[in-house]
Amino acid sequence: MVSLRYHHEGFIDKFERQIKALPEVQECYHMAGKVDFFLKINLKSLEEYHEFVRLKLSKIENIGVLESYFVLKEIKATTEYHF
Repeated sequence: MVSLRYHHEGFIDKFERQIKALPEVQECYHMAGKVDFFLKINLKSLEEYHEFVRLKLSKIENIGVLESYFVLKEIKATTEYHF
């Protein structure tokens, strides 16, 4: 979860461009609520995640808060819709 310091259109556009350039980021959603963006990042280990945050994500200007959550076990994953 990422919250930006400044929310002017130019800052948001720049953040989106920088995130699109990171191959480790599989998904990125602009959110309403307490956080600005939700990122899904896929890496092999916590060490790789640590390096990703330290060397890439932390270099993006305007990130105010970065909050991380980790999947311990996948219970169910589907893309089916039931209407």
